[in-house]
Amino acid sequence: MLLVLFWGLAFVAIKQALVHMSWITLTFLRFALSDVLFIGYLTASRRLRPLPARSDVPHLTLLAFAGFTGYHLFLNLGESNASVTAGTAALIIASTPAFIAVLATALLHERLRRLQAAGIALAFAGLGVMIFLARPESQFRFQASEGALAVIPSAVFSALYAVFGKRYLSRYPPVTLVAWTLLIGTALLLPLIAITAPTFLGDLQSMGIDGWVPVLFLAVFPTFLGYVIWFRALARLPAASAAAYIYASTLVAVLGGIAILGEPLTVATAVGGAMVIAGVLAAQRLRGR
Repeated sequence: MLLVLFWGLAFVAIKQALVHMSWITLTFLRFALSDVLFIGYLTASRRLRPLPARSDVPHLTLLAFAGFTGYHLFLNLGESNASVTAGTAALIIASTPAFIAVLATALLHERLRRLQAAGIALAFAGLGVMIFLARPESQFRFQASEGALAVIPSAVFSALYAVFGKRYLSRYPPVTLVAWTLLIGTALLLPLIAITAPTFLGDLQSMGIDGWVPVLFLAVFPTFLGYVIWFRALARLPAASAAAYIYASTLVAVLGGIAILGEPLTVATAVGGAMVIAGVLAAQRLRGR
């Protein structure tokens, strides 16, 4: 339940942080602070090793980009758009299992049943509703939300991380794998920080306590504690049971955006989000059978 709360409120904290800094600055600061926590935790628990094998570094770099650098950059870019609420972003990310199923079919040659495909199609239709009708002014006409479109790659990157990361979980402890890919993901951000150095330095000077509070929350709770709790939950619960709780975090994001940020909930967002959740849950249940 703590994980549901942390991951749901992360979407709200991102919106709050982006008032005070750029989406690139937010991504780097969140990663850098989380790196310190992960390294400290793994050092104290003597789980920092094994160090990544040299032959694994290229593949871990791709995982780092997909699971952290690309995922968070596009999510933060999308949420920087005024037309994307915390709830809309969370509902788009909730479509990740649908992308996982499609990628697993295409890349791992897993079998996709007809009814499972129908559930995935429903989820993607829900994404279309949110992308083209979620703006308040587009309720009666199609008008794509650039911010919503920017969040879509995050769902794809998350799916890629899940599909290709499985092979490394047998070689590295889960939290160690997360820590190393997060560190590599932080390094991948350095060129962007160098290019946007004036903006980055300006953000550091102007963000103040109102900017640091959501950044610290994101680094400590959804990122560091979130992953530690997630893997502890997986060790004690069946994966399907643990994953079912994650969808509650989407509801937390929607309600948190309304209660904390005063965000509106459009009919299109509600309908499209319900289609995404229903389609994904149906596909996952049918896959289990």
